[in-house]
Amino acid sequence: MLKKTTKQDQTLNKLIADFEVLGNISPQLRTEKSYVKLIQYYEKHRVFEKAIEVSEIAIHNYPYRVDLYLLKAKSLLSLGKPNEVLDVLFTAHQIAPYETEIQLIKAKAFCLIGRSLEALQIIDEVKYFSHKTERLEILLVEAFIQGSMKDYDKMFFILQEALRINPNNLEALEQIWVSVEISKRFEESIKLHKELIDQNPYSSLAWYNLGHAYSCIGEYKEAVDALEYSYLINPKFEQGYLDAGELFMQMHDYNKALQCFLDVNEIFGIDPDVTVQIAECFIKLDRHQEAKYHLLRAIDIEPYNEELYFYLGECYAREENWDKALRYYLESLELDDYREEFHFGIAIAYEKLGQLKKSETHYRKAASCGCELSYYWAKYITFLLQQRNLEKAEKVIQRAEKKSFGADILFTKSAYKFILNEEDEAMDILREALEEDSKQINFLKDILPNILLDKNINAMVKYYKN
Repeated sequence: MLKKTTKQDQTLNKLIADFEVLGNISPQLRTEKSYVKLIQYYEKHRVFEKAIEVSEIAIHNYPYRVDLYLLKAKSLLSLGKPNEVLDVLFTAHQIAPYETEIQLIKAKAFCLIGRSLEALQIIDEVKYFSHKTERLEILLVEAFIQGSMKDYDKMFFILQEALRINPNNLEALEQIWVSVEISKRFEESIKLHKELIDQNPYSSLAWYNLGHAYSCIGEYKEAVDALEYSYLINPKFEQGYLDAGELFMQMHDYNKALQCFLDVNEIFGIDPDVTVQIAECFIKLDRHQEAKYHLLRAIDIEPYNEELYFYLGECYAREENWDKALRYYLESLELDDYREEFHFGIAIAYEKLGQLKKSETHYRKAASCGCELSYYWAKYITFLLQQRNLEKAEKVIQRAEKKSFGADILFTKSAYKFILNEEDEAMDILREALEEDSKQINFLKDILPNILLDKNINAMVKYYKN
């Protein structure tokens, strides 16, 4: 068996070399089978232009072989050229007028040029005349059409039927999650994928889809268990590791998240974006040296990734090495100057280094870049009130209330009113803030550290916390 496989590989390599150098296949290898093998190789590697070139040469040599026309049509479809597809299919239809696959490709092409109703009509006709063994392929094309028409409910039910015909069909398993996510048929998806897993417990994609459905209804333990199965069954399933890692991060299980992301970089090679997630996990676990090691390795690969520099800044900030933190934050800002978290990091670093004017500039820019996020407004107001810059703080509070809303802004506004000795209004605003989210009381304490020594305020805070 090994010898046969090696011989097949050598033949394919010879076909590729011939075509790349000569623009055709050597005469001794010039058979329909050889052309098909070469076309399929280029299709597999998504080099569709070359697949079409080979198809045209093959059609010239074998003008009555409908399979060659279909291969060319599929490559054109992959390149988004539906009108050219229809031209090819016209000739193919004359050769084999009852070939179901011609009609299915034609339906897809019609769909891509906005003739979806005609595409569905073709599907209805094909269903009537086709053999039951062709049912699965027909359903997959019908699901494609329904998806393009944004009828995701119908798309779900069609793919469900397809998977009950063949629980292992990869195209259906890959496509069904799109319909589930948009139609929000999470419970039905869970039921379906459990059925599929009962039939084939080693279906990586079925476990993956099950994990996502559980995640969407908030069943995170079941979700990560299912996602873990997806990559344990198929250790080369990169997306399974990544999605499990992100879900572990949402659950604040940074050790497990870290392992997922480390596995990705080890198995698939260092990815700077994954390294950012690795660094974030290490920082959450207070393992700053390891975070820096991975970040610096990734910077060697992708020196223009702004997030790598930002997280290096975060590492040094956690270590209170503010000079180095500032250096890396500024490097991240040079690559992208409209990121609120970059400006915010710089603002803190400048504040810690006593450069308050520069600090205020970047607090302001952080609030401006993330204007819909209350947190950055609240931090900017906190800074101004700590400096007792009341006039500017009042203006920023007014701007913040127009752009965003949150308990954090309310706590800073309450602090402002307490500083002005407007006690009644301050207490009303504080009550509203506590009702909204009592956990953000630190914004008030950061501005007025002794505020809870007041018995009335302390009693109110305790009441809402309980």
